[in-house]
Amino acid sequence: MARDLIEQDRAGLDAMMEAETILGLPLRGLMAQGPEDALRRTENAQPAIVLHSLLLLRRLAEAGVKPDAVAGHSLGEFAGLHAAQALDWVGTLQAVGARGRAMALAAPSGTGMAAVLGLPDQRVEAVLAQAAGSETVVAANYNAPGQVVVSGSDEGLERVIPALQSAGARRVVRLEVSGAFHSPFMAGAAAAFRPAWEAIPLRRPACIQVFNADAAAHQEPAEIRELMIRQLTGPVRWSGCVDRLWELGVRTFLEVGPGRTLSALVKKIQPAASTHNVEDRPSLDAFLQAVHA
Repeated sequence: MARDLIEQDRAGLDAMMEAETILGLPLRGLMAQGPEDALRRTENAQPAIVLHSLLLLRRLAEAGVKPDAVAGHSLGEFAGLHAAQALDWVGTLQAVGARGRAMALAAPSGTGMAAVLGLPDQRVEAVLAQAAGSETVVAANYNAPGQVVVSGSDEGLERVIPALQSAGARRVVRLEVSGAFHSPFMAGAAAAFRPAWEAIPLRRPACIQVFNADAAAHQEPAEIRELMIRQLTGPVRWSGCVDRLWELGVRTFLEVGPGRTLSALVKKIQPAASTHNVEDRPSLDAFLQAVHA
């Protein structure tokens, strides 16, 4: 993970060493060698993913590539705040480190998430309301038309999954996560994260940023602080974020960070969008070559 961004670049290695000092985590070893189980732990995975994005964003900025607008998916909102110059390097790492620790400590046992494919958002919501009974199960990620992630207690998920299948879902898949993220079960994480987050300097974004909590653009730091806390217990409205960016005139979307999942989701939400992704040195070089051609 991000190995070529570190091993082939002295500046990348220096940035990694600085990040390890800020976070107090052996990220270089975890990201390069694992073990995978340790890297997947919430308190390690979140800083590692965002650091990967920050290393790429630094390279893009050095090459003169700056965003006109940004949005991030869940954790990615912090990398988005950095891209929008609202959070500096240190503050971004401090924020994701605190968030990862809070979520790891507060994740209740007996909870989880499931991806629901092939049902409209409103139909998923209706099934949850009818089938969950006294258990808590909520829509956690509105990822794209026909793709919703639900979050709740294990017992609640056991109740709603057959109901979702009966309602016509093409597939319902339990996810390998440590808890019911983006649900009321994360209230403890939100409370634990708040004091650390409020102590980190935050500026107005230098460009448009659309936020998960309400799929709207915000600029005031006080509003943004609350939105980032609300995000822990509320749904990620990714479809709405992409639609809002489209309404604002965005036509080209660049995914920065590990994987290509968001690029695929953008095409499902807005098929006419032009999408690109940068996740490693080859894809970075290819994108920059295309931009400067």
